[in-house]
Amino acid sequence: MDEQDKGQMVVKANRLVQAKMPLSKLEHRVVALLISQLDKDDESFGFQKLFVKDLQMTSGNKDAGRLYQRAEEICSSLLDKKIEVKRKKDGKRKYRGINLMDECRYEEGKGYIQAKFNDSMEEFLLQLKRRFTMYEAGYYVPLQSTHSMRIYEMLKMREGISVLRISIKELRDILGVADSYEYFSALKAHVIKKAQQEIEEKTDIYFTYDVEREGRSAERIKFFIHSEDEEPQQPTKVEDRTEAPDIDVVSMFKADLTQDELDSLSSEAVQKLHERATQQARAANPDGGKAMLQAETYRRMKQLWTS
Repeated sequence: MDEQDKGQMVVKANRLVQAKMPLSKLEHRVVALLISQLDKDDESFGFQKLFVKDLQMTSGNKDAGRLYQRAEEICSSLLDKKIEVKRKKDGKRKYRGINLMDECRYEEGKGYIQAKFNDSMEEFLLQLKRRFTMYEAGYYVPLQSTHSMRIYEMLKMREGISVLRISIKELRDILGVADSYEYFSALKAHVIKKAQQEIEEKTDIYFTYDVEREGRSAERIKFFIHSEDEEPQQPTKVEDRTEAPDIDVVSMFKADLTQDELDSLSSEAVQKLHERATQQARAANPDGGKAMLQAETYRRMKQLWTS
C-alpha cells in the first residue's frame, strides 16, 4: 500500500468507537475514508469528496467497475444508517440514536461520492481535544471483516494502556452479534480468533486475550494489546533477580476501568487517587516491602474510586 494512503488518519471520539454502528464492510470503509479527510479543528461539516478509485485502491478491491455501479446504492444506504450510543451515568442507562449522514450525492461519470455528516455528529468528529481514538486508515480499510474493523478500533482506543477489559455482552452489542453465536465457543472461533489473525497480519498491532468466567459462563474478555514491533519479553530467572519487580500501579488501575469510567477521570484526578492510596498504604504497612506497598496501593486506589 502507498505510504501516503496509509498515513491518512481517522480520528473519532471514544464514544463513537464504542457505539453500535450497523454498517457493512464497504460502508465502514467509506465512512473511515471520509472521516480521514476531516480536520478535527473545524467547527462544522462541509461536503467530503471520496473518489471511487481511491476506495478501490485502499480497500484492495479489484473490481473497480462494480464499485462505480454501486456508488448510488452506497449513497442511499448511508443515508439510512444511524449510530446508537449507549452509556451508563449515575447508575442509569442512557440511549442516543443519531443519523450518520445529512446528505450524500453522486453524479454518474464524475467518479466520486460527496457526503456531509449530520451536524449531530460534530461532537464525535470535530474539535476533539481529549478522549479520542486515532489510527491510520491504511491499516483499517483493508480489513476484510467488520468484526476485525470494530475490534481494531477498540484496541487502538486502549493502546496507551495496553489492556481492554470488556464484558461479553457489551462486545456482542458493539459488534452487532447480540443474537448470533449463541455459545461463547462459537463467538471465539468465528469472531475473536479470526479478528486476532487478521489484525496481526494487516495492522500495526496484535492482541492476546484471557477469558474471565463466573462458574462455567464466560462473562468478560481481557484483551492485551501489543505493537507490531514489540519483542516478546523473556521471563527473568529467579536467581537473576536482585529485588521484587516493579508494579505499575496506575496502569493496573486504569486497565480495570471501562472506557466510560476512564474518560470521566482526568490525569490529575488519577494522580490524586494514587497519592492518597500510597499514603494510606504506607500508613497501614510502615515496615512493608516494595511489592507489598505497591499491591496495597493498587487495592486502595480501587477502594477509593468505588467509595
